[in-house]
Amino acid sequence: MPSRFLRAAILPAAFAALAPAHAGTAPYGIDVCTLSGTSGQYSVRVRNTGSAPLARADITGVRLDAAGRAQGDIAVSLTAIPPGRYETAILARHGESAALVSIATYRVVDGVETRQQELFAGKVAHVSPGSALQYTLAPLALRGWTVAYGGANAPRLEPGSAVLLAYPARGGKTVDSRPEAGRSPTEVTPLKPCVVPRGR
Repeated sequence: MPSRFLRAAILPAAFAALAPAHAGTAPYGIDVCTLSGTSGQYSVRVRNTGSAPLARADITGVRLDAAGRAQGDIAVSLTAIPPGRYETAILARHGESAALVSIATYRVVDGVETRQQELFAGKVAHVSPGSALQYTLAPLALRGWTVAYGGANAPRLEPGSAVLLAYPARGGKTVDSRPEAGRSPTEVTPLKPCVVPRGR
């Protein structure tokens, strides 16, 4: 059965979705990775790579049965992450199974929490070399959407590999469980396991 924000195999992954580059450190940016255990444990770690506090990161996942079918949604909010620090959301414990679906990040603007970015966990379902949009992306764990992505400057993505699709948030629109139809992601990055120091 399958086993992973802003850098997913279904239950291992790390992701970096950075805010637009500025001189020095950008005010807002995150690095996301996932940790998985041999008995189903699954966590998502969100690190604030910006120079300003991250007000909130809403993590959405799905519980999976032994056959990989959805058995219910998971929602975890991480709040007040200082620059350079991280918080971890536990989506599955010992003997359970889960997959990442999406992440929404928030910053404070004029005293109000404002959604900054939406990230969707996916995988490279098909590669068509030579096509204008050479990659077909699909949900990491389930079915329900596809996104065409690519171009001359697109990063190289391996067939079957896990990725995160990043979109700027749109004001007034509720967070969905899938990318908006017809809207191309601003960035697609490989989703890899967290780097854990040796000896731990």
